[in-house]
Amino acid sequence: MIVGIIGCGVIGSEICRTLNADRFQGTVLVMDRHPERAQRLARKLKVKSAAVPLSDILDQADLVVECASVQAARDVAMSVLTKGTDLMLLSVGALVDHDFRKQVFQAARSHRSTLYIPSGAIGGIDALLAASQASIDRVTLTTTKPPAGLRSAPYVVEHGIDLGKTSVIFEGTAHEAIDCFPQNVNVAASLALAGVGFDRTIVRIAVDPRLTRNVHEIDVEGEFGRFAARFENVPSSNDRTSKLAAYSAAAMIHKIIDAVKIGT
Repeated sequence: MIVGIIGCGVIGSEICRTLNADRFQGTVLVMDRHPERAQRLARKLKVKSAAVPLSDILDQADLVVECASVQAARDVAMSVLTKGTDLMLLSVGALVDHDFRKQVFQAARSHRSTLYIPSGAIGGIDALLAASQASIDRVTLTTTKPPAGLRSAPYVVEHGIDLGKTSVIFEGTAHEAIDCFPQNVNVAASLALAGVGFDRTIVRIAVDPRLTRNVHEIDVEGEFGRFAARFENVPSSNDRTSKLAAYSAAAMIHKIIDAVKIGT
């Protein structure tokens, strides 16, 4: 099996680390918009690997893992899926666009490829998918982060929001949240896709200068009953990304490869 990884930042590096630790028997191809970063990562791996241009990944990989950016997801998704190649999409916010989402889903179904969307920085996706087999009345996500994780968000910059005091700085739909906080709320996109959609999933974004972790609180109510979950995630070296998001991607790779599948 050839795994092609697009983006050699925190998540791409973590996927490579776990494949390396497990002595993955296939080949890992890596690329990044900064070629030297891909080359450094490839040199660290003990499994068969190479830093290559994007065209080589598109031509050779059995599974392409996008972990670069929303724009990268938009640029490569259709090319990968229409070749019949499986794709794991980490920049889930790209799917907020209805037309793009429809094209991507249809491409996967028409070309017998598989689109994988990891749970990311939260759990509860299994329960939400199960609950969505009947009616769901409400899905609410409250994300609270330290100031460093929100400072560059377009909504914060545009409105000159003071991040020095604890407060809710945004409330709206998942669709609106992803536009305002594109690098912070892939969690909202994953919840929307698994549950009641981008226009019915409610998102609150809060800041708390006392925090050292990213906190996600999920509240779901429907015909099945109700569940609530809270996740306090340690940020990675990138303040906008939780370590659990990287671990989630690595775990899905293992689930794809392994003959034993656990979870919904």
